[in-house]
Amino acid sequence: MAFRLVNSTIGIAPRLNQTVLGLKSGANVRAVTVFQIANFHASRAAGLQTTKVVRDGASFIKGSVNDAVVLPARDKFFGSYHWFFERSLSISLIPLTAASIVQGAHPITDLLLGVVLPIHCHVGFDAIITDYLPTRRAPTLHKLSTWGLRGATLLVLIGCYQFNTNDVGMTELVKRVWHA
Repeated sequence: MAFRLVNSTIGIAPRLNQTVLGLKSGANVRAVTVFQIANFHASRAAGLQTTKVVRDGASFIKGSVNDAVVLPARDKFFGSYHWFFERSLSISLIPLTAASIVQGAHPITDLLLGVVLPIHCHVGFDAIITDYLPTRRAPTLHKLSTWGLRGATLLVLIGCYQFNTNDVGMTELVKRVWHA
């Protein structure tokens, strides 16, 4: 005995197949591989035929494997530019933090920390949203969380500006919290 692939809806009960699955004639079609027990014959090639058509409404793939890939439009914020920008933000935080520790409170380091740190956090949270709430799976939630993140980042940038200009500044705040 051997297994043979068949490509036929004619056979053991095509009506039963449609009845059991509760299908209608206008349902979507997808290909399913079907195995059937057959005697082994060494004298002829095995009847490897591709697929059996099953109408189950689960087809969601558009096009075929031979269609050309549609590439997204180029954008300087994505791809290698995006990676370089993320690394630059992360690496720039090291000397900014060291300068704040060595020099103490200074308006320039406070300003740079008040800009670089929120943008660094924004890029990180945006990557989380992109990874865990993709547009194809949750389009409304993705858009809502992306715009929520943009609004929160804008509010944090405004708050850092206000805190650095009208209060003690970010470096002095960290120093006071550290010694409290």
